Amino acid sequence: MSVVGRLARAISGAVGRESAAIRALRPAYNWMLHAATFGRGIWWTVNGRERYRIDPFLRQYFPPEYDPTVHAFLRERVKPGSVVFDVGANLGIYALCLAEWAGPRGRVFAFEPNPAARAVLAKHVALNRFTDRVTIVGEAISDAAGDATFNAAGIEGYSRLGVENPDLPGGTSITVPVTTLDAFSARERLTPDWIILDIEGYEGAALRGARETLRARPGSLGLVVEMHPSLWAASGTSRAAIESLLRELSLRPVPLTGQKDPFAEYGIVALEPTPGT
Repeated sequence: MSVVGRLARAISGAVGRESAAIRALRPAYNWMLHAATFGRGIWWTVNGRERYRIDPFLRQYFPPEYDPTVHAFLRERVKPGSVVFDVGANLGIYALCLAEWAGPRGRVFAFEPNPAARAVLAKHVALNRFTDRVTIVGEAISDAAGDATFNAAGIEGYSRLGVENPDLPGGTSITVPVTTLDAFSARERLTPDWIILDIEGYEGAALRGARETLRARPGSLGLVVEMHPSLWAASGTSRAAIESLLRELSLRPVPLTGQKDPFAEYGIVALEPTPGT
């Protein structure tokens, strides 16, 4: 961290990060950081390990600690040269880490249908010189291809297909192209090593549309899914339907963020082969 950064952190720590004085000074500080780096972004560290450049104006969207147990799980398993589908990439906090772990020979396909978030994602990919290994895909993922209504909630990670997100009402309805992971894999002639899903309750639809991709690599394709049980009803699915789908796919959820019941509690899971299959 720079001298200016250390001084700013000390001052904000003393008077409070959300004090009126700090809020008033924050825009000027962000502009100073932007100017000092000549628009190249500031170095930022997540979970004490992953380090990359970000837009200083968007620091609040890159917390110093973010899903640490999930990052540790993926860091140990995503190998150099891996092909990764990051579905619901938002501003890139996972996409940038995945690009680092997969290395120069790896490929990350970052799916983000929200135009505002996708523009920020593209900026962060460029700031980190990952354009050769990260491909940004503007299609939403579901269980059928076509066009669909998408509720775009600014650059927040609450955007979703269909109706607005009950966790963050509002947003703008737009029409976006939709594909399935099976169709995308066939079109691009790809076989992913990892699929990371965070699509606000539509994880069941994405998995239904990935049946052939999953069956092509039983037991060897890594799956990490953010489960949103409170949003399933609004997405046209249910606990029973998700449980049935995972039985069909011979998969079981292994909680990565401390849930006792991953079918009832929000959290991130690894979907692993059911023992004996």
